[in-house]
Amino acid sequence: MIKALIFDFDGLIFDTETYEMESFEELYREHNLEFPRQEWLECIGTISTFDPYDKLLNQNLDLQREDLKNMFNKKYSRFIYGKQARDGVIDYLNVAHQMQLKIGLATSSSRAWIDRHLDVIKLDSSVFDVICTSDDVKKVKPDPELYKQCLLKLDVEAYETIAFEDSPNGSLAAIRAGIPSVIVPNSVTENLIFHEKVTMRLNSKKDMPLIEVIEHIHNLQKNRL
Repeated sequence: MIKALIFDFDGLIFDTETYEMESFEELYREHNLEFPRQEWLECIGTISTFDPYDKLLNQNLDLQREDLKNMFNKKYSRFIYGKQARDGVIDYLNVAHQMQLKIGLATSSSRAWIDRHLDVIKLDSSVFDVICTSDDVKKVKPDPELYKQCLLKLDVEAYETIAFEDSPNGSLAAIRAGIPSVIVPNSVTENLIFHEKVTMRLNSKKDMPLIEVIEHIHNLQKNRL
């Protein structure tokens, strides 16, 4: 029986990933450079050594890192202004509350980043019973630590939980924690390669009501017994 849902944030609840990429691409175009998209895509859902400012700094010796960051932040703030949660997210959260399911948030981002974007989409943090961020763990996704900590705080087992993710790194973290993983890729992650053990794929949460997702996964688990 499913008792809890754990959601990723970036790209899943709010499509920050698309807005970040669009901001960087615009910044690169203004400096007559091609954005290293493939390297950036590999970093989605985790923290890596890839620095999106390196190429700009190497090609433009008169630029300072702080200046570039300010340029990016202005563009990014413009892209996210007035934007909403991804389709179906609020419906899923509302239905989960009606079903008295526990709700967790497991993200490789910082708590400050999450709070900022929850404010943008006007979603109160109290909708989540537990929020686990990069501030709370030593290793982020694809390591399973975030999910394991979320399970512990929610007081549920992995098989009683469904994880919702949009990226390969995120879904792999859930799989490594033993949690059935439903992926809902966005326009940035839809063509990336996901692990074969992903339980289910949706193009949007509007594709299938939450109760049907839960029933589908419950039946899959029952058939495996």
